[in-house]
Amino acid sequence: MARALWLPVLALALGLWLAIGLEANRHLLALALRETEALAEAAARLSDPQALSPLGVRLTERPREAAPLWGETAAGVEVAPQGILVWAARPWDRGILEAARAYPPYLPSPLLPFGLALLAWLWAWRRAEGAVRRTLGAPLKEGAERLNDLTAAFTSLEEGVAVLKGEEVVLLNPKGLALLGLPPGALPPLPLRRVWPALADRLEEGEAYLPLPTGRPGRVRLLGFGDRRIALFQEQAELLRLAEELTQSRRHLELLRAQAHEFQNLLHVIGGLLELGQAEEALRLVQGELAAEKALESLLRGIEVPLVAALLLGKLRRARERGLGFRLEGRLPARYASIGESLASILGHLLENALEAAQSEVGLRFLEEEGLKVEVLDDGPGLPEGRETPFLPGASGRGTGRGYGLALARAQARALGGEVGYHRKGRWTVFWLSLPGPSS
Repeated sequence: MARALWLPVLALALGLWLAIGLEANRHLLALALRETEALAEAAARLSDPQALSPLGVRLTERPREAAPLWGETAAGVEVAPQGILVWAARPWDRGILEAARAYPPYLPSPLLPFGLALLAWLWAWRRAEGAVRRTLGAPLKEGAERLNDLTAAFTSLEEGVAVLKGEEVVLLNPKGLALLGLPPGALPPLPLRRVWPALADRLEEGEAYLPLPTGRPGRVRLLGFGDRRIALFQEQAELLRLAEELTQSRRHLELLRAQAHEFQNLLHVIGGLLELGQAEEALRLVQGELAAEKALESLLRGIEVPLVAALLLGKLRRARERGLGFRLEGRLPARYASIGESLASILGHLLENALEAAQSEVGLRFLEEEGLKVEVLDDGPGLPEGRETPFLPGASGRGTGRGYGLALARAQARALGGEVGYHRKGRWTVFWLSLPGPSS
């Protein structure tokens, strides 16, 4: 801030110094011109004007300019190497009398203008310091650091933020620019009706679901802050993804707890059998567990995408924990590993939905027909009557805060160029996933 104030203050000091110098030299020249004219007039009254030659008076036939008319005086000012030359000429009996005087230019002392400029700098500094302290609650240097910290935090937010004043957008973070479809170089203020017409029609404080200018559905929260409003907005798909990630994390945690409890019970049983001297029975129990693990490995042998295989292993254990049968058909080739993360996420939503709805059995079938088709089956009661589609966000009969998995699964499938749907086939509810083949 101090460096920013020095340049205008220095320019102010130089301007004052030049103005004082110009004004002083203007008065000096006016006095010198009158003095020179009086000298020429006094010389014209003498019988021998040469007596005033030490004062710059001379008799000439060729004056500096055209000879003045009789009874008139010609005068002028010139800038010469010796300084400022002031001259005056008038007619005389034997020629033209010319008086010329040289004066050095007047340079005023710089103390006054620079002193005034220093006072102006101190005043501006104190005003800036006070304004920053009132705004940020800290001195200037500390306030600048705090402002840099706030700017870094504001820029790195993963949620769009727009500051509104009236119907103008006066501040936007980079995420907000991207969500509103604006180029990175767009500088506020911008008319809100041109940037986001749907928000301009709804400026009440609170939460609402509005289409973003890019056409995607979004959620916006509008908060009041003095004469400004703060709009916090995000794509609905991103919110669904975050919610589902939290749900999946909770489900994985529950699965790990169930597995730990299961193995703990198994160890207690084995320990009890050994204490009772039933070593053969304990050995049969261990061999049974090993056989079950080998069966799982054999079942997953055709799944060549590691992320999907790991997901199915967890779901198989979850099905066994719930007392459900799990039937796996077909194979998943390794060429689908490039979309393994998205595929695991989609299948995780569909399988979890089937596990919660099934009564006795869940099925998973992989088919390759001009791409990849996957079917997830369960023998549950099917969809409740009156609900035509389960793919809307929040469309769930299991309570509030549920019903986002299938919506996110369809959004992820469409992002890969595929589709998710469902139909009823006999006693089975079938959710299917269709994806194009991987690009070569």
